Amino acid sequence: MSKANSIFAKTWSGFLWLIFLPNTIYILTDITHLLEDWPRVNSLFKLILILQYTLFSIFGIITFVAAVYFFQKLLERKSAGRRKKGIKVSTITAICILNFVVGFGVILGGIRRTNSWYIFTNPSRVLEDALNLIYSQELLILAFGVGILANIIYFLTLESVATWGKKYFKK
Repeated sequence: MSKANSIFAKTWSGFLWLIFLPNTIYILTDITHLLEDWPRVNSLFKLILILQYTLFSIFGIITFVAAVYFFQKLLERKSAGRRKKGIKVSTITAICILNFVVGFGVILGGIRRTNSWYIFTNPSRVLEDALNLIYSQELLILAFGVGILANIIYFLTLESVATWGKKYFKK
């Protein structure tokens, strides 16, 4: 593969990763459906519902943290020669910004009902919905709150994921 093809493939893969990343943590918003379903089911199914939503939430968090962790590793690899022990401030800053972008994406999907694939099938709608979100103070605050939550989830679970990553992805 030529260098140009490699750069294109990496850029394309990174773009796809970025537009679908909010879907990983978006699943946490599905807890509202649990509250809607709760009065409609009997006791046995309530237990199943709790198990279902718990598993979906856990898998959503795991996939979110793993995806961001590999992004962190990519950033650290780019600055390996200049890095001292620990995470660089620029890496932490990039991850925090990324998580606020994720928060923006979650609100686009949850409130504006914009799906990730609309970027290909209906880009004008994505642009319109994004601008509407930007011009809405309430939605921006909500997106910021989701970004804070994403950062808390990531940095609280980082050590577990790093340990797992070292165990299963040795060089």
